[in-house]
Amino acid sequence: PIAFAVLPHTPHAVEAARLLHRAGKEILLHLPMEPHSYPGNDPGPGALFVRMNAGEIRKRIEANLAAVPHVAGVNNHMGSRFMEDQAAVTVLMQELAARGLFFVDSLTTDRSRGRSAAVRAGVRYAARTLFIDHTPGYAAAREVLVPQPLRGGEQGKPLLMIGHPRPDTLRALADAQPLWREEGVRMIPLSVFVALQGAP
Repeated sequence: PIAFAVLPHTPHAVEAARLLHRAGKEILLHLPMEPHSYPGNDPGPGALFVRMNAGEIRKRIEANLAAVPHVAGVNNHMGSRFMEDQAAVTVLMQELAARGLFFVDSLTTDRSRGRSAAVRAGVRYAARTLFIDHTPGYAAAREVLVPQPLRGGEQGKPLLMIGHPRPDTLRALADAQPLWREEGVRMIPLSVFVALQGAP
């Protein structure tokens, strides 16, 4: 039960989302947001910026959601700058609340305002526990995937892991799953993980 985050306004976004939906997968809008490193690192088409007013943010969110079908939730692509801006994140959460969508915070900054804004808006919220492939390569990804879940995460709590569709990451994930099963570790759908975080 792996969820897939799809970037809007990319060549295969609609096709990928439809194929994944037909396969029974949960789909998120991978919402581009301004990082501290902008313009050196460009978050891409449809990105949200702190310079935008509330109306501009709302219109861009609407356009991005229209660009990726079958979305159950949203998570941030980049966004270290945007997610620290209380006013901007408040607008985002208000829009998600109006549409009944949950938010997964990639935690690209430790000063994210995501959780507090989600609570105020009544948005279901979860935050990333681990990046699978922050360090590239098969060995690094496998080291993250195998020891952490087998230790039971944080006092036995479920872990939310985020990775990218890189060949090494996919191979490490495939190799880790039989080991998880042997240890009684199971994967759960993202929507179940979000629900386990409790109502805001």
